[in-house]
Amino acid sequence: MNVHADTVTRQNLRAYTTASGVAEYMREEGLRSIEATLVTEFFPRAPATLLDLGCGGGRTTIALARLGYQPTGIDLSKPLLEAASRRYPELDLRLMNATKLGFPDESFDAALFSYNGIDCIYPVAERLRCVTEVCRVLKPGGMFLLSSHNLIGALFSGGYYYVRGHWNALKLLARQRGNRLAREWYIRYQDGGSVQYLYSAPPSRTVRQLEGVGFRVLAVRGVTGERRPRATLMHEQHVYFAARKSST
Repeated sequence: MNVHADTVTRQNLRAYTTASGVAEYMREEGLRSIEATLVTEFFPRAPATLLDLGCGGGRTTIALARLGYQPTGIDLSKPLLEAASRRYPELDLRLMNATKLGFPDESFDAALFSYNGIDCIYPVAERLRCVTEVCRVLKPGGMFLLSSHNLIGALFSGGYYYVRGHWNALKLLARQRGNRLAREWYIRYQDGGSVQYLYSAPPSRTVRQLEGVGFRVLAVRGVTGERRPRATLMHEQHVYFAARKSST
């Protein structure tokens, strides 16, 4: 397929580099309910060292720091990181690619990739590279929490924007006309006027990706926190995973 990875990456990153995008992602602060639940259940106790991938405006990084953790936040959006650094000068925030982590092996006790941030990475080979890198920089037994889009869940739950009825699902499907990346599970979304191509495969694929590089998946949950079998998250458009690196 004649699609350049850099082109897709630039397209996805645009949503986080414009003035309106930065303003949008600087509005929220703190862990969401499902994130707080998973951090409490699976992360080691503070003051553990944490890697916060795709930290954006520092929403999760500052929350983790206030819980007593020692987080290091990384992101590819320089404007967002600059805004976050001005608001939270006490945080360790770095401009870094999640597929090329500039940290030694076994540097962190746990890692977080929130808000489906890993889905921005294209192609799948780079997504796998990111997962491999996270595994590398975690200590044996280290925990990795992440979330990912689920196209089937988006369609059955009424669509990406939670609009009532079935028309929104049809709009989502209509946007895929001419989307050559859909065969790779990269679905075209529109967020705040910016088009993004985000990985939206069934949860089972992310489970296989994690297990293939040395993680053991301990939990797969919908954004509502419901505990369902991996294959039956039919109504959950955002799915969360808790995975532990092998201790051997």
